[in-house]
Amino acid sequence: MLMRNRQGRGFTTIEVLIALAISAALMAAVLGALVTSFEGYRRTADSVSASVSGRLVVERTQVLIRSGIDFLPVPAGPTDAVVESDFLEVQMPDESWVKISWDSATSSLRWEEGGNSWLLLEGIDQIPEVGVDPIAPFRLRFSDCRWLTSATIDLCMNGDDVSGTDLGGGGIEDMRFVGSAIPRRVAWAE
Repeated sequence: MLMRNRQGRGFTTIEVLIALAISAALMAAVLGALVTSFEGYRRTADSVSASVSGRLVVERTQVLIRSGIDFLPVPAGPTDAVVESDFLEVQMPDESWVKISWDSATSSLRWEEGGNSWLLLEGIDQIPEVGVDPIAPFRLRFSDCRWLTSATIDLCMNGDDVSGTDLGGGGIEDMRFVGSAIPRRVAWAE
């Protein structure tokens, strides 16, 4: 009788194995959910970081255009009114020059001022659609072949080349940032 009571108190080997299998299945499901959740977080964080960076660059360039007093490049001929360019140079009121340029070799946008150069944004490939040739990031409209009347900034960012939060992986969709500005002297004259 004592032996029978002792055997009835514990779990059999089969019961323990079934419990372990159920626990392992539950742990695998939880781990899969965590991996999926982290991947979603990473994609969202990278996308938001790239989006904010792109918008800031466009807004900062618009501020430069609004406050600038002279601009390069100018039209090549007397009948040209529009210049599409890979760079924009702006003379500031203190007579210093700021240059923003797109480097197609490194897919980056750079800021140059006072002999120094800084990386503004990576992943700028200027390809708005697959199979389309790259477009110029700056479209400048002039009057009298000399005076800037408006400027459009059009940045195409390849999501796979973006250096965002460095959480690893890809999966960021391509983005396009477009903004326009006019110099204050043009806005005040109207």
